[in-house]
Amino acid sequence: MSEKISYPCVILCGGKSSRMGEDKSLLQVDDRNLTLYQYEKMLEIFTHVFISTKENKFHQQNLALILDDNPDIYSPLVALNSILKHFQNTYVFILSVDTPNISKKSIYMLFHQLKSQNILLASTKEHKHYLCGFYHTKVLKQSLQFIQKNNHKLALFCSQMKTEFINFENEEEFINLNYFSEYEKWRHLKLKT
Repeated sequence: MSEKISYPCVILCGGKSSRMGEDKSLLQVDDRNLTLYQYEKMLEIFTHVFISTKENKFHQQNLALILDDNPDIYSPLVALNSILKHFQNTYVFILSVDTPNISKKSIYMLFHQLKSQNILLASTKEHKHYLCGFYHTKVLKQSLQFIQKNNHKLALFCSQMKTEFINFENEEEFINLNYFSEYEKWRHLKLKT
């Protein structure tokens, strides 16, 4: 068994979920919600796991929350900036709550590729996964500058930060549950395994 990663992990749960039609972070998975499902999974890999959100909508105890500085703006960059402020001189693993198939193996693969990059993210043939990877707190200042210029494009931000990408073959591992039908399909497959 691999040793736990000492860098913090933060699960992003503050999105609008407009395509889902309901708050995806609260979708049921067995006897808990998707946030708690991801939280428990990440706790097997990381020593510290936090939840990034706009408000405390979780009734479970002991979830360490990081609230967005600007709850009125739905932007991954606002969430990222709020998160990076919480830590000093470290990498932070960022994961979207709606990416439930990510494997321990892939996270450790990313972790073992860390050298001194500003940002290290997963990518597949189809997509670059901006909410699955390690961000260093040294990009905090630039993230704030982006927000002050009202630029919320995470892809553009990452391109300016000289982001490195690690390629993965399995597209299925990085799917996002954006629509209720995708969630139902995922939950059905999960029950079979």
